[in-house]
Amino acid sequence: MKTAILDINGDTAITFVSTGVEGAFATEEHPYAAHGPWLQILLTEEFVEQMLGDLHELGSRDETKLPKEYSWPEKKLKISILPDSVFDNPLQ
Repeated sequence: MKTAILDINGDTAITFVSTGVEGAFATEEHPYAAHGPWLQILLTEEFVEQMLGDLHELGSRDETKLPKEYSWPEKKLKISILPDSVFDNPLQ
């Protein structure tokens, strides 16, 4: 599994990678690894299952009230989901 998120300016990327992805520089010993403007975050199978359960509501047909925040303190990971309008004028 490999999922990428780009920043609003397009010059920084965050990629979630699973164990065994060829060419990944994030490892179990170093689950957060940066290379230039690119951050990789290693997700174990167990953590992917936990995240899928926690994020399940995002896949429903019902409109999700935003902003929404998900936190996994034991992994030192927090994800914020913001409405598109926040990015219309990001400097405000």
